[in-house]
Amino acid sequence: MGYRNMLAVEELAKEGRLTVIHKGVRSFDFSQYALLTRMAWLSADWPLDKTAEGKRVLPRTYSSGWLKIAIDWGMTLPQTTDEIVDIGNEPRNPKREQLAYNRLGKIAKKLESAGLIKCLRNGNVQRKNNAVWLLMLGDDEENAEVEAYVRSKLRL
Repeated sequence: MGYRNMLAVEELAKEGRLTVIHKGVRSFDFSQYALLTRMAWLSADWPLDKTAEGKRVLPRTYSSGWLKIAIDWGMTLPQTTDEIVDIGNEPRNPKREQLAYNRLGKIAKKLESAGLIKCLRNGNVQRKNNAVWLLMLGDDEENAEVEAYVRSKLRL
């Protein structure tokens, strides 16, 4: 999963689409690159291959939530054992999780503003649903094609 998506992210980086203005100077934004890369790696490529079609996965769609990325990146590791809380028989760190959500959410907003990701469905804490993000890694025509496909599968 995600190999062609990763190549597309690299191309976007080359084009200067993963940048931020810092002290009046445009520079490469490692945080945007890292988040988009992780989302691309965890999503299926477009066009879908036979294996992906058989598994009924959605192309260029990330819906695993910020907690998965936060845990994978070690953002929720406690500084002391006092920070650990038992939630659903699992040791968790709610304070660090919230900080990670906030940080990743700010990065996602930058990507969304740049037109590199698009929220197709908001998450819902009560229903325990993660948001569904569409990665806009191609040209306008390809992105429209992928979006139409994903929306039809999600019935949006």
